[in-house]
Amino acid sequence: MPKVGEELRAAAHRLAQAGCHAPRREAAGLWARLSGGTVGEVWLEQDREAPEGRRTRYWDAVERRARGEPAAYAAGRAGFRWLELTIDPRVLIPRPETEGLVERVLGHGGSGSALDVGTGSGCIALSLATEGGFSRVVATDASNAALDVARANAARLAPRVAVEFRHGDLLEPVSGETFDAIVSNPPYVAAEEFEALDDGVRLYEPREALVSPEGGLQHSRRLLEGAAPLLAPGGLLALEVDSTRAEATLRLAREAGWRGARLESDLFGRLRYLLATKE
Repeated sequence: MPKVGEELRAAAHRLAQAGCHAPRREAAGLWARLSGGTVGEVWLEQDREAPEGRRTRYWDAVERRARGEPAAYAAGRAGFRWLELTIDPRVLIPRPETEGLVERVLGHGGSGSALDVGTGSGCIALSLATEGGFSRVVATDASNAALDVARANAARLAPRVAVEFRHGDLLEPVSGETFDAIVSNPPYVAAEEFEALDDGVRLYEPREALVSPEGGLQHSRRLLEGAAPLLAPGGLLALEVDSTRAEATLRLAREAGWRGARLESDLFGRLRYLLATKE
């Protein structure tokens, strides 16, 4: 039976032929995603025999990556904070910036009830249900296909608090209810910007989860205008925003009555989060 190192070298050669950047790292990264380990652990396993079932899945992922599919979709796995999520092109690939959004919600107190609007893979809702002290977590999405992915992740991960998944546009599925935290990573890419995105994003990730009308601001505006009646006094509204439109989003927040709204930066120093507390 071939050794892990042999598989990695052959995969790196295939990826190099396809023009992939850093083919050795990508080859190891795909094996790590499928094995549930780290890239460092993969290098330490090079002399071990490669299990047949994993080899089959691995080469399927390698070929998909060689054709240009993002690595997370090719392997069907994406890490997010402490979670290992199953994903596919029905949902966005979770980004590190969104991990920071979760961090801010947890830092606000992380208790009571939480609402995740536009849950996609379920990464935010499942993190809150796993790490936070919330007694109730609800997640909405306009896409039934995305909700299928999120529900499958919830069933596999079995968070401490069961997440309630609801289908519908933004806040409509929870009309009349109250939450202690409302969090969302809404679409915030302008239509003209979408056409200029990297092929790995433009050709594979769901357009409806990325693009927002009104120059990328419509979804954020609707959330800012509609969230206050659903938020308990002292509750937190936390949105991920486009760094180039952060100040414009802040103006929308103040126009909607969020007088204490503020912006915070992500790990890369870009304005990425809009936070507002209900007085």
